Amino acid sequence: MEPVQRTEVAIILSTTPRGGGEKISRILVEEHLAACVNLMETRSFFLWKGNLEREEEDLLIIKTVSERLPETIRRIREIHPYEIPEMIVLPVVAGNEPYLQWVRKEILG
Repeated sequence: MEPVQRTEVAIILSTTPRGGGEKISRILVEEHLAACVNLMETRSFFLWKGNLEREEEDLLIIKTVSERLPETIRRIREIHPYEIPEMIVLPVVAGNEPYLQWVRKEILG
């Protein structure tokens, strides 16, 4: 893959209770806040309120654009069932340019 200059495409990683990721994914895509969301079943281990927890979760890999990040993050907070939802934003620094153009087109029109 040929290196491409930094793009405005970004990835948001978020986990939800197992089975809850589909609703969030559909809303984000239908509202053009994400071009695509990959949903993967995962097992998470974490400390919560002093206890070691183990949960079966859905991992969402949300493809969006930096221009819509504040709105996308706000919407995830509104519809997410967790008290403190995970939202980690990763900038896309390179990629297949036709794919990146598709992401931009699906979100920005």
